[in-house]
Amino acid sequence: MRHPRLSILVLAAFLGLAAPGFGQDQTAQPTGERPPFATVDGVTITADHFVKTVQEGMRQKYYHGKIPDDEMARFQREMGNSLVERILLVKEAKRLGIQPDQSDIQRRIAQYDQRYGKNPEYQANREAMLGPLVEELADRSLATQLKERITKVKDPTDAELRAFYKANPDKFTEPEDLGVSLILLKVTPDAGADAWSKAKTEAEKLVEKLKKGADFAETARIHSGDPSAAKGGKMDYLHSGMLAKEAEQAITRIQPGQITEAVLVLEGYAIFRLDKRTSPRLLTFEEAQQRAKQLYLRDTADAQWKQFRKGLLDKAKVKINEAYYLPLPESGKESAGTPHPQKTGGGKVK
Repeated sequence: MRHPRLSILVLAAFLGLAAPGFGQDQTAQPTGERPPFATVDGVTITADHFVKTVQEGMRQKYYHGKIPDDEMARFQREMGNSLVERILLVKEAKRLGIQPDQSDIQRRIAQYDQRYGKNPEYQANREAMLGPLVEELADRSLATQLKERITKVKDPTDAELRAFYKANPDKFTEPEDLGVSLILLKVTPDAGADAWSKAKTEAEKLVEKLKKGADFAETARIHSGDPSAAKGGKMDYLHSGMLAKEAEQAITRIQPGQITEAVLVLEGYAIFRLDKRTSPRLLTFEEAQQRAKQLYLRDTADAQWKQFRKGLLDKAKVKINEAYYLPLPESGKESAGTPHPQKTGGGKVK
């Protein structure tokens, strides 16, 4: 079996580890290297480590897709903040006397050995990698245990739970239930103006026939290019927010049993029939009690964790070299989405 050529850094990336050089004493930086990305309470995050962290994060989140500059600028800051935060969390965990879970560390090393052990370069570099590997796993363990400690939340009292339920009615309201049927005259996004004009004309003719009594289900089976055509146009369960804005706006103007005019959507021209509309309903406390407890525990833990991290950052001495970041876009100049071929309207049906 032929194994791919692997360097220590590539192996580290395979293992999901940060590259060596995560935390170095500021005075240990060799002369001639690029300025550090950041210093956090006297600990240096090297430029190389920041760049490799961003690259690895991009591979995991975006695969090989091209990222718009404005999104990349935000992603760089997200990665930079995570590096700063990791140093502060590990430092605080050590201050509190938390110890790395050595049994878990050894278990993970055994998994790596089992997975990569037959690779010749892994075998040759294993001992050189073991130190950084153990250190990274220990830091992960400390950060994880610290989060578990900070986010531990007591079960709420009945009064606390009722107050949470009362303060968050949106969390316990069943959304509007829509029964909708659809006729879609499909047009490919790259079609010319003639194709779009023809679809619009045909849709308007179908609307007139339907208003004169033509059967909607039969018309959908014959003319619709949506998968729902096989069911006479009946769409799956819908609630507010699932349909494109243009479709929802058209449907809000009709009553059950009525049809819309032809609506321009991303896939072509659509005609909707409203079959039923059930108004939103606030669940009673008794109906929502179990969900209320789950959300209370989650939201309280999230708030505690957010406040704790903010406290660490407020007390820390952090200096980030902003030169490593792309500039954020000016307000109102973010990258626009792909326009509809007709340049107006055109949200997806759903």
